[in-house]
Amino acid sequence: MSSSTTSRGDQTSTPTLTLGPAPSRSEVTDTLIEAARRVLRRRFRVVLLIRDAYAHLEANADALTAVWADLQAALRLLVAWTRRSYRKVSAASLVLLVAALLYFVTPVDVIPDALGVLGFVDDLAVIQTAVETVREELEQFREWEKKRAFPPSS
Repeated sequence: MSSSTTSRGDQTSTPTLTLGPAPSRSEVTDTLIEAARRVLRRRFRVVLLIRDAYAHLEANADALTAVWADLQAALRLLVAWTRRSYRKVSAASLVLLVAALLYFVTPVDVIPDALGVLGFVDDLAVIQTAVETVREELEQFREWEKKRAFPPSS
């Protein structure tokens, strides 16, 4: 603790805040992946995450135009997965999408969301990376959606 003297000569002590080292990138990734696995163990947790992600998406639509369509498709995929109507997605892809959504909705970011559009740069990068990694499965899901919307006529 450091101390200082007031104008009346009183000694005051102010606590010194000491932060430990920032977690490494792999520690953050490992934590997100483990959290995603825990969320995926209960469908209700996935539903709550989807709700929070939709709210965050709608509240910040202007900052998220670059990933808007892909993020909405990923959320629809998770909704279909929780309803058990779509299961053609790998566990690894589910974990990755949920981890990205956890990062997206969590207020603790590398760049705080309170900074407006600039605050979403890290969120965009995480979501874009996750989407690009699962792009093939996301496209298969979109095709599945189209077939369900327009069933073949007989």
